[in-house]
Amino acid sequence: MKRRSKLATVAATAAAAWALTVMPAAAITYEHDHTDSDSGGYSHSFDACRVTSYAQGCFAGYGEWFSVDDYAADGKSPVVRWELYDRDNAGDFTVKTRHGAIFHSMGAGKLGWQDKTFTDGLRLRFQLCLGDHDTHTVSSSTCTGWVYTAA
Repeated sequence: MKRRSKLATVAATAAAAWALTVMPAAAITYEHDHTDSDSGGYSHSFDACRVTSYAQGCFAGYGEWFSVDDYAADGKSPVVRWELYDRDNAGDFTVKTRHGAIFHSMGAGKLGWQDKTFTDGLRLRFQLCLGDHDTHTVSSSTCTGWVYTAA
């Protein structure tokens, strides 16, 4: 009887371990933010920026500040879409831990700021797009390529 009990325990443990490895990771909540502040990371230098004819979006790793500047009075909002990655078992940055969008909501000609809190040592990528801050929609066809930096 003891032998069967041990076999059953081993089988149950193996089944539980297998279930944990094949279950999908928990869903990551998409974060929506607005540049509702006209002050912020002025004292920090930017680690990376994306600039277009309609806007500029930058990131300063020290303090985790994003800036978004709207150059065009066109009724559209510049948007910084960002994704944060951690290392996988092989040491590559492939594990998405957070993602979101920062919508400029202050009108053309105004520089807006958004402060985030990221874990040090992760990889950040972001792009600049056009969207609508009221509906939180982004026009993907307007997005720049991704820029990569350390968080």
